[in-house]
Amino acid sequence: METDKNLFYQKLTIAICSTLEIEDALLNSFNILKQHIPIDGMTFDLTETDGSFVSIARVTSRGVEIGDITVPLSKEAQEEEKRNMGIEGAMIFNAPNLNPISIDYAKHFNMEEACNLVLWLDLGEDYLGGLAFHAFGQNIYTQEHAELFSLVKKPFSIAMSNALKHRELKKASKRYRTENRILHQELLEISGDRIVGAESGLKKVMSLAKQVSSVETPVLLLGDTGVGKEIIANAIHLFSKRNSGPLIKVNCGAIPENIIDSDLFGHEKGSFTGAVTQKIGKFERANGGTLFLDEVGELSLDAQVKLLRAIQFNEIERVGGSKTINVDVRIIAATNRDLEKMIHSGRFRRDLYFRLNVFPIRIPLLRERKEDIPALVQYLVEKKAKELNLYPPPQLADNAMVQLTDYDWPGNVRELSSVIERSLILNRQSPLSFNHLKSAELPAEKTGINEIDREEIIPLDEMISRYIVKALGKTAGRIEGPEGAAKLLNLHPNTLRSKIKKLKIQIPRSKKR
Repeated sequence: METDKNLFYQKLTIAICSTLEIEDALLNSFNILKQHIPIDGMTFDLTETDGSFVSIARVTSRGVEIGDITVPLSKEAQEEEKRNMGIEGAMIFNAPNLNPISIDYAKHFNMEEACNLVLWLDLGEDYLGGLAFHAFGQNIYTQEHAELFSLVKKPFSIAMSNALKHRELKKASKRYRTENRILHQELLEISGDRIVGAESGLKKVMSLAKQVSSVETPVLLLGDTGVGKEIIANAIHLFSKRNSGPLIKVNCGAIPENIIDSDLFGHEKGSFTGAVTQKIGKFERANGGTLFLDEVGELSLDAQVKLLRAIQFNEIERVGGSKTINVDVRIIAATNRDLEKMIHSGRFRRDLYFRLNVFPIRIPLLRERKEDIPALVQYLVEKKAKELNLYPPPQLADNAMVQLTDYDWPGNVRELSSVIERSLILNRQSPLSFNHLKSAELPAEKTGINEIDREEIIPLDEMISRYIVKALGKTAGRIEGPEGAAKLLNLHPNTLRSKIKKLKIQIPRSKKR
């Protein structure tokens, strides 16, 4: 019986366009197609740039199989695919053993005895993938079958394009939920149900974090490496009204300069070499939630300009795109740099600084909150022992806590964590001790009194004079610049010059800067 092409087109278009789920669209169309075309199964595949394709979905009389199954293609199959990709109508392969693509596909899915009918799907110049029928037997497909299949190329292309985008959104949503769940777990694991030090050394920090969490104000977390800036960012997000949304973290210092735009703002397919698919950037992923920009001081000036625009106008453009995308994102930034000094040296934009520095929170060094060390040690010993499968956790030696609290911890909580882990590895069957910390002191240029006899009481001006002379000696008489004595002493160069003049410190003319 001859097929009514108009009715066929209408019924099939409704079937495939009535859902955004790939499996439902393919199964609906399969049930209609098999009434007009010999078909034992159909597949929807995407071609990859590495010489393979990914089978997204396979439909047979048993139902639908969804799974991204990668099928490598031989060199001959890749060349055949390039030759066929521009063909508009459906292609007939009634002798699959003579076609390199069919041979590779048949081996992978055990379909050596099947004939194939293949149609490339596209929207304009955007290639989507291939839709293929197979039927077991010899010389099954005719030109009439190919023409009938070709009729529905456009609706299939539209439906599969929409279904692929819906699929990516579902994956993104799943990632968001997973990230949010992990975030809650991380925060709760810091110390059971609270952050270690929240009621003591970090009390002021936590008070500020709770105050600012209820508003949408940008937050700038300041503090040395290892003090726990990320943990405080987690807390602000968790306390906020956005806690059901994602918290997306960006390590600004770890992104290569050539991909930072793509990482933050995403890119369109084909926008540059290697952009084989559309990518959603961190700003879009954080929509409705919080974007944590860690080490923001490491961004280049060019990246700072684009970041400022995104924050100022709440909109972005993907690389290679012309469409403006509105984003609803709360910004939390963190740095261990002195951004004000970077502004004066031209390495950080003043306007971006003012956008980020609305509500600064300084997180104290570990040596500034040593009252937290006992609780931190208890938590870290239990946590690290669990990771190392040590049960019960070893006890501390009698003098261990004194050793830990007497140390200055230049690496902060991160260093404490490493020291605890090292001691657990070395003392699996004995109490934990930290004898190697006895000689650990801050470098002389940080303490400023290492070579001055602490028992000797000398006039203050004389002590200052000695220390300035020592600093000048370390810098070969240089006063200004990144390697100058003023930098070591954390003084303005003119202030240092005044002190040198007041204290009558002699500097050889050949060494003056």
